[in-house]
Amino acid sequence: LIDMVISNKERMTKEECEMIGCILTGHGSFATGLGGALEMIAGQQENFETVCFLEEKSLETFSEDMRDAMSSLRQKCSGVIVFSDLLGGTPFRTAMIEAQAFEDVEVIAGVNLPILLESMVLRYGSESLIDFIASALEAGKTGLVHAQLPQESETQTFDEEEGI
Repeated sequence: LIDMVISNKERMTKEECEMIGCILTGHGSFATGLGGALEMIAGQQENFETVCFLEEKSLETFSEDMRDAMSSLRQKCSGVIVFSDLLGGTPFRTAMIEAQAFEDVEVIAGVNLPILLESMVLRYGSESLIDFIASALEAGKTGLVHAQLPQESETQTFDEEEGI
């Protein structure tokens, strides 16, 4: 029994090491809001952290929080992806700067719920960080659609006997 427990623990550690860790960041409560939507649909996520850039938080504190999240996940995971709300914004720029101190930490801008949902599945079996990013970006693009209801013809007549 003890050998089985040790074996399971070793397997869990190995699986965690092969997983890609994720950080979600953005302005205000963007990260907690989108993270909450993710959790509502897909459940609580392992090795997933949110780092919010709040008005009352100094840039120095935000940078430290980002660095700490990267460091923590990098110790447990094979790589880390930071999902940021906006290209060029403070959360994005801070993530880019802090990522320079780590190996295998990448930053994606323009995150949406479809990219997060797909990424939570992809991060377990991706061959590389680059493959993961390519697949995640494709999922994000595919999730953007302009949906429209079919237009009814103005000359269409309705049979009064049909209905609910």
